[in-house]
Amino acid sequence: MDVSAVFELPVHIWVMSNALGMTYPTGFGDLRFSVVMPEDRQPLGGPPLGLGIESRPELAGEHVVWTQEYGAHIPESRQPATALHRIGITHVDGPTYDHRAWFTPDHQLAEFINGWFNEVRTWAEIMTGQDLDPNHPVYDANPVGAGLTFVEPPHDDALGVTIAMSSVLPLTAHEWSTILRLVRDGGEPPLEEVLSRDARAAHRRNATRRAILDAATALEIALGRLVRDQAGRLPDRQRERISERTALGGYISIAEQSDLELAVPVDRLRWLNDLRNDAAHRGEAPTHWDAGNAVQVMIDFLGAHGRARRRGEREPDGSEWVMVEPESDDAHDVQKS
Repeated sequence: MDVSAVFELPVHIWVMSNALGMTYPTGFGDLRFSVVMPEDRQPLGGPPLGLGIESRPELAGEHVVWTQEYGAHIPESRQPATALHRIGITHVDGPTYDHRAWFTPDHQLAEFINGWFNEVRTWAEIMTGQDLDPNHPVYDANPVGAGLTFVEPPHDDALGVTIAMSSVLPLTAHEWSTILRLVRDGGEPPLEEVLSRDARAAHRRNATRRAILDAATALEIALGRLVRDQAGRLPDRQRERISERTALGGYISIAEQSDLELAVPVDRLRWLNDLRNDAAHRGEAPTHWDAGNAVQVMIDFLGAHGRARRRGEREPDGSEWVMVEPESDDAHDVQKS
């Protein structure tokens, strides 16, 4: 049975325009399928070619949003770009089960598509810093006093609106292809990068205590790995301090006493650890400003010493560090639709 479908993403993902009009292999678990990207048309994109939806106006109508550009600050090196709203799905192939004859590839796709998206959006958040949580969205425009109705004085409308211009790093075609391949093959991102994603998301939502705890844990994982990897070159007294119970403060002290070269000053690491101790042991929440600085300390450290390295320079406009592209060539996995 041939299966084709259209999937509306729970939250749009920014991609460069050169990722459109292509077919990418992906999958989830034992299920395999291809993602067919929309055509690059203005203003709402166009349905993917060869999907066979011409007779379905609810899918192929001129008002159906496939891609759309929003007001955002995009680095010059990532332009042109657009927000991806819908994708086509073809070449669906899954295993058969004698004890569940009804669980055909189309049923498997319905069962797994949301899990697939969650893995895709996690990798996209890690690679680009986009905020793609569909359950707790952050909006660029918010009314002041939403839900509040005045009786006296008789204000008829909202008292104001706060508007922010997002800085967005869209996915390149290569990054999009890599993400879909990683999800297909069950590749999991480094734990410290997932925690980094969580810390950034918590800070955006003003959950500063959560942001500090996740940022410090991500830092502890990366710094602990760095110290253990250098154990053979450490002074004997410092090497003997390493154990399964060593925590962030201990790793910072060992690194300092061993004169390890770190991309972030030790006093900044110790400051973040103090914030973590206050949050974890005394229930204290840092200010939004301090939490943001602490998250940046974590980002800088992971960018230089984590498993997912970033280039040493930022974009000229000051946007997020860019992850170093792997040297492997995945071009054979991408086809022009």
